[in-house]
Amino acid sequence: MTTVTKKIPVEKGYFEVPDSPDQPPYLLGSYSPEADRHFWPRRKLCPITSEPVEDCQLSPEGILYSWTFVQMPWMGSMKTADGGGYGVGQIDLPEGVRVQALLDGEMGDWKIGMPMVFTPRTVAKDEDGNDLCTVAFARPREESS
Repeated sequence: MTTVTKKIPVEKGYFEVPDSPDQPPYLLGSYSPEADRHFWPRRKLCPITSEPVEDCQLSPEGILYSWTFVQMPWMGSMKTADGGGYGVGQIDLPEGVRVQALLDGEMGDWKIGMPMVFTPRTVAKDEDGNDLCTVAFARPREESS
């Protein structure tokens, strides 16, 4: 019997990973009809109008707005990440949302304006062996070669 490892969010409500490998993971956001604006992470009320919002899926693809390389231990760790640090960036989604997240890759792999794709990053395992993930972005596969 083969056990299938699932990718699940460390905290529910930020993103979902469909069961089908043909469907990409996506961020969960909010849409305010009153303000005609999207938000991430999800909101209960529109921060502009204080009116109710609708839950929505946000695009898993965006454009790198800015990035930096952090040279310090991962949170909860006493040692630095492999390679001595990790990337963090701001990604602009087509819906007008700017997401700050971890970046997959090494120092110098990123250029402002390049396409990025949401990819859940494993940070731990749960008691069933599933990957507990946080939000991260990477270059699309065709971009990374």
